[in-house]
Amino acid sequence: MHNDAVLARSTPTVPRFPEEERHFSQPADARPAAPFRDEFLDPEPGLSPMRAGRCAFIQALARPLDRAFLSEFLVDFTWASSLLEGSSYSVLDTATLIECGERNPTKPMDEAVLALNHQRVAAHLWADREWSVANLCRMHALLTDDHGLAEVCDSDHFLPVEQRGRPREFQDIRLRQSAYLPPFRPGTGHATSLLGQVMAVARTLHPVQAAFYLLTRVAYIQSFANGNKRTARIAANLPLLESGLLPLSYVDVDKAEYLRGMVAFYELGSARVLERTFIRAYAKSVVRASRVPAAMLADGFNVDAVSEQLAEYITTGHRPADPHAVVFLE
Repeated sequence: MHNDAVLARSTPTVPRFPEEERHFSQPADARPAAPFRDEFLDPEPGLSPMRAGRCAFIQALARPLDRAFLSEFLVDFTWASSLLEGSSYSVLDTATLIECGERNPTKPMDEAVLALNHQRVAAHLWADREWSVANLCRMHALLTDDHGLAEVCDSDHFLPVEQRGRPREFQDIRLRQSAYLPPFRPGTGHATSLLGQVMAVARTLHPVQAAFYLLTRVAYIQSFANGNKRTARIAANLPLLESGLLPLSYVDVDKAEYLRGMVAFYELGSARVLERTFIRAYAKSVVRASRVPAAMLADGFNVDAVSEQLAEYITTGHRPADPHAVVFLE
């Protein structure tokens, strides 16, 4: 059967989320304040066991997690996660920086440092998969390091040395474009305690469920003065790598949808928007990191189309019709 015919029959459905859409019809300063809620640290809402299982089931063509894989993952993760922070670095800029040590001289220095910090933290996690608050803090410190460079010290991407890798104690924070009020209990060690609670809950979950939980909850508790979403994105890869599953690169994640999904969780406790983003991102990460047979590549293999079909399979359980997608199922 012609591939176009298969694709036409398997066009993914796009769920709508009316509650979230109504909520975001008002600007942040017109929405009701949304204080931190302890119950949002429960495993639900989260990725269902069936969907998590299907994320693990689409890895029949997965490449081995070896040094060759790492070199490509470092570029993809660094580029994609930096984009979500507002970087203008292209994938070529990123590869040149990581592989040749040459930054793009036409772009701000802080973007080069942001990228290098992402590369360092991904390499760190590859070597050190310790499941602990201390390791989470080490990764945060790597992500927010300004390397003592005066020209980047005022950038929002970095923190002074006394705040890197150290949970907030006496500093309250407010988020731009959100009505969410992060927890603030000065002098109690509450921010550190929340990190421990999140790590403990994640440890009890299926690895892919744990990845989604860490992506949402590490960001939600806002335990650090800045860099919480970045830390959450790398933390999500801890349970995946520890279990031998392909990690999330975040390539082609829609920034607007990702941020809206985070704010929907912060303010409403709804994980539906971010779940869709996560599933799409994971399907794309798996396809990009798989060994696609040469014959299939020559037959018009389409990364985006196959990724969408696998995301639809993860979401609904409906087996894809396209043979290019079916081969990813174990």
